[in-house]
Amino acid sequence: MTNKLVGQSLRWPSRVAAGPFLFFSGQTGRAQERSFITRYAEAPNAGDRANTAFDWVADMEAPVGAQAIAIYERYRKMLGTEGSDLGHLLRYHIYQRDKHFFSVFDRIRRTYETKPPASTAVGMGRFDPDDRATLCIDAIALRASAEETLGARTVLPGSARHVAAATFSHVVGAGSFLFLAGQIPVDTSKPGSPLIRNYDDIPEEGRFLRVGRSHEDTRNGPIAAQTWFTYDLIRQHLEAVGSSLDRILNLVVYLQDIRDFPTFHRVHERFFTSKPPALTVVEVGEVGHKGTLIEIEPTAILAKPGVERTIVEPEGWRAPAHMSAGVAAGGLAFFSGVIGTDESGRPVELSESVRAKLNVAVELSKGNSYSLQAVAAMSALNRRLAAANGTLGNIAHLTAYVDNIKQFPAVERALEDAFGEWRPALTVLEVPAPAPVRGARVSLTAIGWLGEGQMSAS
Repeated sequence: MTNKLVGQSLRWPSRVAAGPFLFFSGQTGRAQERSFITRYAEAPNAGDRANTAFDWVADMEAPVGAQAIAIYERYRKMLGTEGSDLGHLLRYHIYQRDKHFFSVFDRIRRTYETKPPASTAVGMGRFDPDDRATLCIDAIALRASAEETLGARTVLPGSARHVAAATFSHVVGAGSFLFLAGQIPVDTSKPGSPLIRNYDDIPEEGRFLRVGRSHEDTRNGPIAAQTWFTYDLIRQHLEAVGSSLDRILNLVVYLQDIRDFPTFHRVHERFFTSKPPALTVVEVGEVGHKGTLIEIEPTAILAKPGVERTIVEPEGWRAPAHMSAGVAAGGLAFFSGVIGTDESGRPVELSESVRAKLNVAVELSKGNSYSLQAVAAMSALNRRLAAANGTLGNIAHLTAYVDNIKQFPAVERALEDAFGEWRPALTVLEVPAPAPVRGARVSLTAIGWLGEGQMSAS
């Protein structure tokens, strides 16, 4: 199938079926091929979901609400063609242009979901160059046909002390896999769900970075305390369902300010002493709410016979942070965020020597460091796949983070050239910083299927 994506006509599928799972590309609120919905009257099956009779209110909320309806209706249709329904969704990402209107989306969501999946909601940059899309939602779902062998999708309670802050489930299980919602440093176990602000809001064991000087503790304390609380919250959710931190496969970390990465990382190291998960870290427009600086989304497994956690490490690979290049279990493989770097670990810049070494066509990279970094990142991803006895044809879903959505066509050409005939599901996101590395314009993170059965895209 041919999709329109950022003005380019390429065969990026709406969904990929891989083993027991369905992976969906990022969906936006288009009415037709190029037009975006801006009014409730344009949304399919909108009914009375506008929740207001006043034009001024509807005019401000409709771009989010109507596009949310259109996306949900599209998911319902796509799942239906697979014999599934919205109750098979395991986790989705709600990427929102302006999180001030998150409550509008959440109101729409409640009309579609009775047992909601896990979800992660963060504010992003543009989803299209003209800035008309207010939402982009990608997802992973359980195929109805897989229920016979893997079992039904199950909403698990997680920590009983911490209620969900919106319409989502903290933990959703499918077989041995656990899909957790993005967790934020807000203590929902207490009245008013207070924000974790600094060291005094967490137990003594979490204050190991405190130095007792006001300037340093005021600067580093909020992110250190919020990171510790969020990881400890994840630990509680996992232990409540019979898992643990050492069974985490993948972490996606959204930072409000990428400059907080070093302090985050010092806390991160304390929670994962050896064989760490795959890790992707990006700066986004807005995480969580109420002043949260971080949101962390984990994927983990239960301790079940026959499903082992395996570290993927290419020969000669040097981890740039406390992370594994990839982690696989039960046929599913998560690969850490990849950027295109040179031998020194710095993002590649355009030069004749670099272009020749990477064998990049002149017409692909001339005058554009975005395509060059994308080529280098795809080369690095390919090496990780080789270490897992896979190829790019095993990638089911790819997320491309770019710092300027208008430059994505250059990245897209590099992706198209690398993948050839096979295309994974694809989500493209504009973020202020695609990685905690100066000069990184592009980063890629991928989910692969290494298990039995053919993959198909549609």
